Amino acid sequence: MAKKNNANKYWIYGEDAALAAQFTAYLGKVLKNRRSTYIRHLNKIQAKEYSYEDMAETIEQVDSIREESLESTVESKLMWEAIKPYLHKLSPKECEVMICLYIDRLSISDTAAKLKIKPDTVSTHKHNAINKIRKEMEEH
Repeated sequence: MAKKNNANKYWIYGEDAALAAQFTAYLGKVLKNRRSTYIRHLNKIQAKEYSYEDMAETIEQVDSIREESLESTVESKLMWEAIKPYLHKLSPKECEVMICLYIDRLSISDTAAKLKIKPDTVSTHKHNAINKIRKEMEEH
């Protein structure tokens, strides 16, 4: 039973008070266990994760070994994911150029050598393809 007192607060009596006390104790234990599980989970994640700032020196060393930087690699992957749905709008030569540049990750000069065309032509095809893709993306 609960009765309201003058301060607009409820007082619980009898069996209800005992149940409320047990329930409160149970909730306290559950919350404590949940907090500790959450903190353990966070510690596991933090043990595996490193910030970009902490790893800047290592990234620079890896970038010096690689032909292209980490940023350009990520950018090329993102670019490829963005243009995939629009490849059907490109000419066959533009598709070849985009595949060489963004899937094979070749440079413009390497792409030109592979396709047996001039580097200026590769740049033109790339420019035209990107313009078509931008136009198509703006329409959607």
